[in-house]
Amino acid sequence: MKSSENGPIVCGTDFSESAAQAATVADALARRLEAPFVLARSADELGQFPQNLRPRLMDDDRPRLAEQAERLRSLGLKFEVKLLHGEPDEGIVQFAARSSARLVVVGASGTGSVWGGRWVLGSTAELIAETSSVPTLVVRSTEPLLAWARGARPLKIFVAMDFTATSDAALRWLAEWRRIGPCEITLGHVHRLPEERAELAMFDGLGLTALTPAARADLERDLREKAGRLLGLVPALRMEPSSGRVDSHLIRLATEAEADLFVLGTHQWQDLPRLWQTSISRRILRDAPMSVACVSVPVAPRGAAADIPTFSRVLVATDFSERAGHAIPCAYAALPREGAVCLLHAVKPGELGHKEELEARLRALIPAAARTRGVTTEVRVIEQADAATAIAETAERFGADLVCIGTHGRTGLVAAVLGSVAQAVIARSPCPVLVVRPPQP
Repeated sequence: MKSSENGPIVCGTDFSESAAQAATVADALARRLEAPFVLARSADELGQFPQNLRPRLMDDDRPRLAEQAERLRSLGLKFEVKLLHGEPDEGIVQFAARSSARLVVVGASGTGSVWGGRWVLGSTAELIAETSSVPTLVVRSTEPLLAWARGARPLKIFVAMDFTATSDAALRWLAEWRRIGPCEITLGHVHRLPEERAELAMFDGLGLTALTPAARADLERDLREKAGRLLGLVPALRMEPSSGRVDSHLIRLATEAEADLFVLGTHQWQDLPRLWQTSISRRILRDAPMSVACVSVPVAPRGAAADIPTFSRVLVATDFSERAGHAIPCAYAALPREGAVCLLHAVKPGELGHKEELEARLRALIPAAARTRGVTTEVRVIEQADAATAIAETAERFGADLVCIGTHGRTGLVAAVLGSVAQAVIARSPCPVLVVRPPQP
């Protein structure tokens, strides 16, 4: 919930009624957190004025901001006022970052511009949510948020979840948000079925692709495991295959869950041409009937020194060959004295047979020192026609930060054929891949 333990709640205003309603939510959250509350206004609403004219705009805005502040204070709100120099989205975003704000709060729409009815660029609220390094709450309905912040009722929250870094950011933030008050959380996942996984699919009465019961059970297990690890609890789960736009499916699932708040992770669009982005987050911000909280994944500045990674979750795949076996101890060696390893074996669909026996064979491969090092091991046997797809998808679902695979160590044409799995894993893996060559004779 926070960028800084002592940071303020920042509420942007365009003098509209929507912004005033957002300010009441910001005030209630600030009181609950015992945090400062700052009502902020950026002067150049249209972003069309040169630097030398912006002070004049600020002079024009000062009485309007003072008038709104007086009206809000008459309602019992307590806050500091900041008049910022610059365009609304950049001004609010930069001020929130400089002040180490806990949260930015904005209204879903405004009525203060000559464009009549909304801040420009398909709204400033959307741009703030997409570019801010600070979590941003876009308020559509104040009543449930106010009642929750005042301890009168739980807040019904729907969080869009998959196996990406943006989803991780949303879940971690939501784990902190729960400390404010009781929440009823529903996970939402829309599963796209790639063509190469058609062997795991079946078709319903409408001709829509769906996972087989075994594949669906595996996916649900992985989603719940990740939620438990990042969120601290395993909430209700709504999941369905996608036959169209993911955002439309997610909004429908959130509506069916009667959510008061939709939480999703998003990328920071700063150096990209934001006017041309049609991200899922933007469509949800525009179309969701409830309030939306966006939690961004920070983007490292260009040219910045890279951090040294620490591996905590490693996946290692084996086909029970001697070649593959060389990768297993390396997977455990890559971890510090604590962590988790997923030991994976994939079989072709219809050949699963004695799954318990295969799992027992995998457990027999766990190094004896793993337990003394505090490393836990999870064994998985899955059906998948393509080994590289099995490894890449399981690594994503397991939340692996490293994949280990063995290779035969040959070169030339034979390597091009026999090494195809390793090459495909490197191309598809969501994380770094360590390819282990066998010892040289």
